[in-house]
Amino acid sequence: MLVTVVEFRITCDDPTAVDLRHAATAFVEAQGWPRDQVSVWDNRTGDVVVTVPDDLLHPPESDPHRQPAHTRTARHTACEQLKQHPEVADSLRHVPFAELRSEVEPFQLAGWSVVDLVHALSYARDGTRWPTGAEYHAEGTSWLQHRLRDWRTAEGGVRPSVSQEEAALRVVHRAGVSSDSIMAEGATGAGSVTGRATPARPEQVRAAADDARRLIQARYRTTSNTLEHQQRTAARIRRTE
Repeated sequence: MLVTVVEFRITCDDPTAVDLRHAATAFVEAQGWPRDQVSVWDNRTGDVVVTVPDDLLHPPESDPHRQPAHTRTARHTACEQLKQHPEVADSLRHVPFAELRSEVEPFQLAGWSVVDLVHALSYARDGTRWPTGAEYHAEGTSWLQHRLRDWRTAEGGVRPSVSQEEAALRVVHRAGVSSDSIMAEGATGAGSVTGRATPARPEQVRAAADDARRLIQARYRTTSNTLEHQQRTAARIRRTE
C-alpha cells in the first residue's frame, strides 16, 4: 500500500543553542498528531526531520453528528438534528422543542454528540435495545426522561457516552494496560488484580498521552463566547495597589 508522507526539516545555524529534537516534538504535540504516526529523526547534517503522513495534514471532513456542541448555537442546531434523526424522530415528534433542549443540554455540556444521544435513546447502558413501537410515540417527554435517566449516575450526574467510553478504552489499550485489570472481589493488597498489565513501550505511552490530551481538548474546549465574557469581566475589575 502506497502512503504519501510530508517531511519537515528543522535546522539551526547553531545546533548547540537549540534542542532541535525537543522543538520538533513540541511542534508535533501542538498540531495534535498521534505520536505513533509521526517520525522524528536526526540526519547526518545535524538537522531534525519530521515525517508526517499526508492524511494527517488533510483529514477527512468530520461528521457534525459526531462532534460535541460547545456553543449555545451549536447545541440548538444539534437538538434540531436530533429531533429529525430517523431513529428517534417518531417519538421526539411528541416532545416540545424547549423541553428537548432542557433535557439534553446537561449531556451536551458533558461532551455528548448527536450520535451519542441517539444511541442513548435507542439502547440502555447494558447494551439492551429499548423497546420500540407506536405505543411509545405518544409518551413524549416522559419517554425521553426515562431513557436518558439510565445514562445518569445515582446522584444525577451524566455518565460518559458510548463514544467517550470507547475513546477512553483506546487510550488504556494503547498505554498497554489490560482493560480487565481491576481488583478481584474480596482481594486485599495493592497487588491483587484479576489481570496483569503488559509493560508499555515509551512510544505507546506517548501516543496514549496524545489521545488523552485530544479528549480533554474536545470535552473542555474554551469557546470564543467564554473568552469574551472573561475579557468583559476583567475590564470591570478595579485592583487596589
